[in-house]
Amino acid sequence: MAGSITFVKTESGEGSRMKGKLTWGGAEYQVVTGGYGLGAIPDGTYDIETKKAVVGNAQTMKSGFVNAATGRGWFLPLTPKFSTTRHGFGIHPDGNLPGTKGCVGIQGDDIKKFWDKWVGTAMAARPTSLVVSTNMSKK
Repeated sequence: MAGSITFVKTESGEGSRMKGKLTWGGAEYQVVTGGYGLGAIPDGTYDIETKKAVVGNAQTMKSGFVNAATGRGWFLPLTPKFSTTRHGFGIHPDGNLPGTKGCVGIQGDDIKKFWDKWVGTAMAARPTSLVVSTNMSKK
């Protein structure tokens, strides 16, 4: 049965960048959001568009979506379940320079760990929602 992933923003980074943890089941992944564009992803619930995932490499995707260690990239589109003027959110490797334009950028060794779990999970069992919140007292 499909479930949800949570992202808790726990600390401020450089500029409008925020850091935190993405939690899926018992696994946690270091992530960053913001730093560019309109800043961090807003708190709220998002649909994970599991059937619209994009997979590519350094030649077919923007460098910010590519894992520099493997040369492979991917993007899981997110659709807000609330009213906002912002769009184009997704979960992807935090490639190129640290930070995103509001997406959830998975960092370092956690990129491969997350993606291996994603592709190793049956389509029907993949999470279909992301819940984003901020708790600056939780590190």
